[in-house]
Order: sequence, then structure tokens, then C-alpha cells
Amino acid sequence: MDQTWARRTAGAALQRYGLHDADLQFVKFRENWVFRATCDGADYAVRLHRPGLHTAEAVGTELAYLSALQQRGFPVPEPVRTTDGELICAVEDGPGGTVLVCVMRWVVGGRQLGDAGAAFDGSSPITPEDLHRVGQLAGALHNHLTELGRLPGFDRDAWDGPGLLGAQALWGDPLALPALSAPDRELLSGAVDRLAADLADLGDGPDVYGVIHADLTPENVLVRGSEFVVIDFDDFGEGWHLFELATVLFFFRPHPRFAEFVDAVVSGYRTQRELDDRQLAHWTGMLLARGLTYLGWAAARPGEETAAWIAEEVVPVVVALAQEYLAERAELV
Repeated sequence: MDQTWARRTAGAALQRYGLHDADLQFVKFRENWVFRATCDGADYAVRLHRPGLHTAEAVGTELAYLSALQQRGFPVPEPVRTTDGELICAVEDGPGGTVLVCVMRWVVGGRQLGDAGAAFDGSSPITPEDLHRVGQLAGALHNHLTELGRLPGFDRDAWDGPGLLGAQALWGDPLALPALSAPDRELLSGAVDRLAADLADLGDGPDVYGVIHADLTPENVLVRGSEFVVIDFDDFGEGWHLFELATVLFFFRPHPRFAEFVDAVVSGYRTQRELDDRQLAHWTGMLLARGLTYLGWAAARPGEETAAWIAEEVVPVVVALAQEYLAERAELV
């Protein structure tokens, strides 16, 4: 399924949206193929979902929430319906089988707030003020999603204990990553066992758990003038609200201003929604849980460039987090 295939499939799908003779510009390919389509002076984001990644029901759930958030005035891309009024279309393609396609209006003038690499190596120009706003955005998003609850036909994965940890984790088993040394694997195994118990103690009440974005990294926040816009809900589902904040900040862990950034996100979040000390007591564990998902992702994708970067650069950070986490929990005994 190369770019020629992806372009052909995207072009076929756009006919279903009444977007004929659109100019397609390749944007990226990671989990899905994404193109920017220009037609009659308007721009659209066209996403081809990797076969097997999500069901039609799961993609439909994502788009239903985007529509609901957009109608509430929360800054997200606007889904576009087909000429038949559907939010999603399925394109039959020989090599690719059935491909699910969705289209959204392009966030014109938007630029990424940041990227993981710059956050990780300390070169990111992001300020505490930026991250205070991201914290506010996350809190407002959680308020909207809590009020919406589970929409009819809800079908999304859960970033709960089993979804984050263990052999059946959503992104793969972190302990299966070949780059781990035997001592590191033993350390992480013990941390996973303790973390599973701690997350169960945190519970899943609506004050701590609900529908979340689940990938609210700086790459998925666009700056458009004075407005921040949240994009890429591909991983969204149910999970802990604190996991959302851990996702915002994980790649800043080695950054020299990390402590400032944590304070900024937490204080921003608290302008919109309560975040009590009981939840924050799980902060290091939630950062660890987020880090473990990246190790699982890399373990499931050997040979990919990003997987190699995770194995080389991210593993030491996750191991250090596991050591810090276990030391914190030992002090509570």
C-alpha cells in the first residue's frame, strides 16, 4: 500500500463527498495516510485509515464526538459528510481491501505548537504560558466530554489498566522490546505489577476517568492566530484524565524546564476542572504508564525509524521513571 495506492483510494473517496478533481498533497503516513485536498478554493484533510486499526463503528464514534464538540464551540476540525450524509465512507480497493476514509475541513493557517523531538532534546521554544493554555484546553475538553458521556453506539478502546499495561496493551507489550537489557526488563516488570495495583486503586469514577483525547502532544495542538485547535483524535477513547496530562508532558521529561512545565499544565487545567492531590499522587506512575505505551508501540513495529529512536532515546527515560516510581511507592510503605 504505497503512496500511489493511497492517492488512488483518496481520489475515489473524494467523489463520494462531491469533491471532484481535487488537488491532493501528501501530508504524512504513520498509522494512517493523510492528504490535503484542495477543491474549489477550499482545503480538506483526507485520512485513510490503516486496514485493521479501527472498525467502522470506532471511526464513526470518533467523528460523532468531533461533530458534537464542534457544535459546542470547542476548537476541533469540522468533519465533512458525504453526499449521502455519512461521516465516513468505505472504499473497496483490490490490494488494500476495504479502506475507511474520512474528510475534515483543513485548519487553515494552523501551525503545530511543537514536536516530540524538540521537546525531548530540550530545544523546544514552548513556554510555560503555552503549556498553561494547553492545560486549560485539556480541562475544557474533559468538561465537554464528561457532559457528553458515552454517545449512542460508543465503540472505542479503553486506556485502562489492561489497555496500558501487560502483554495485551493497546499499543503492544513494552516488555517485548528487544532493546531492553535483562536488568531493565526485570525492573520494568516489577514496576508494571505495582502500577497495575495503583491504577486500580485510583478507580474509574467520573472525577478521574472518562472519554479523553489520549494523544494530546504538542504536535496535535495547532496554533491559529490566538486560538489553539486540537486535532488527531485517532487514539481517543476512555482513560484517566491524568493520563491526558502525562501525554502532554511525557516528551518534555528530559527538558531542563520540565518542573515548570508540569506546574503550568496543572495550574491551567485547574482553571477549568478540579485536579486534587489524590490524583497528583499518581503523577510519576502515570508518566511511566505513558512511557510504557511508547515502548509497546516500538516493540510492535520493529524496523521503523521511530521505533529505533524510541529504543535508543526513550528507553533510558522510561527506566529512570520506573526507578523513581518504585522509590516513591516504597516510601509510602
